[in-house]
Amino acid sequence: MSKIGIIGLGHVGRLLAHQLLVTGMGDELVLIDRDDQLALAVQTDLRDAAVALAGHPKIIIQDYAALRDAQVIVVAVGKSSLIADQPMAELVFNHDAIKQVATQVKTSGFTGVVLNLSNPNEAVTAYLQQQLLLPPKQVLGIGTVLETARLHRAIATAAKLAPASVSGFVYGQHDGQQVFAWSTVRVNGQSLDQTINGHHLDHQQLKINADLDNWYTLQGLGYNASAACTWAARIVRAILTDEQLALPVAIFQPQYEGYVSFPALIGRQGIGNLLLLNLYPVEQAGIKTAAATIGQQVAALQRMDENND
Repeated sequence: MSKIGIIGLGHVGRLLAHQLLVTGMGDELVLIDRDDQLALAVQTDLRDAAVALAGHPKIIIQDYAALRDAQVIVVAVGKSSLIADQPMAELVFNHDAIKQVATQVKTSGFTGVVLNLSNPNEAVTAYLQQQLLLPPKQVLGIGTVLETARLHRAIATAAKLAPASVSGFVYGQHDGQQVFAWSTVRVNGQSLDQTINGHHLDHQQLKINADLDNWYTLQGLGYNASAACTWAARIVRAILTDEQLALPVAIFQPQYEGYVSFPALIGRQGIGNLLLLNLYPVEQAGIKTAAATIGQQVAALQRMDENND
C-alpha cells in the first residue's frame, strides 16, 4: 500500500493531488495546507472526481500524524506571485513555512523520502534537510528537471525529432545559475557537434529557445504548474517503484560541499548513485559557481534562525 503526502495546496500542490488521484498512484493521499478551508475544498473536489474512477484512494487532510508511514512527502509551500519581481524572492517567505513544516513532519515520526518543490529550490531543499535531520539522500528537490525538459524540447523542435530522442542535462540552480552541459547532450546517440537530422544546431539559440519557454509560462500564468506537477509525479513514481531514474535533481553533492542540481539515480531510498559524467572545464566551473550561490542562500536561511533566537 502506498501513501503520499502533499504539504502546500497551491497551484502545484492541488494539481499534483489531482494527477496522483487520476493515475491511481497512491492508495492514500495526505493533504496539508495552512488554510483549513482550502484543504477541505480540495479534499471534497477530489472525492467528487474519484466517483468517475475505478479506484477510490483514501484522502486525509490536515493530519501530520498520518504522514508517519508515508513513503513520500512532497513539499509545495510558497508564494509564486513573489517571483514576478525577483526569482529568489521566496527565500524569506519560505523560511518560516519550511521551519513550521519540518517541525511537524519530525514530530510525526516520518522516515521516508521528501521531494521539495519550494523555491529557491536547492537552498530550501538543503535547509529542509537540516531541519528534518533526515539523511541527505532522502531529501531531494526538483532541481533543474524542468530546465532539462525545456532543453530537450528545444533541441527536438530544432531537429524536427521527438523529445525522447534527446538526452543530456542542465546542472546548477533551478531558476538561477543554470549550467547547460552540452558535453552530456546526445540526439539519437549523436553529439551536437554533428549535423542532426540534416540540421546544424546552434547552442546559444537552443538555450534562448529553452529559456523562452519559461518566460512565456511565467508571463502568462505567473507560475509553473502543469510541468512541475507532472515531473513531480514522475519522480514520486520512480521512488515508489525503485526505478533508478536518472534526473538532475537538487541533491547533496559532496564534491561541491552542499546541495546543487546534479544528475543522480532516484529510487526507493531517495538518491542512489550520482552520474559522474565527463564535463567540459567551463561546465565544471559553472556548477561550482552555482553551488557557491546556493551556499550563500542557505547561509542566509540559517542567519534568519539566529536572528529569531
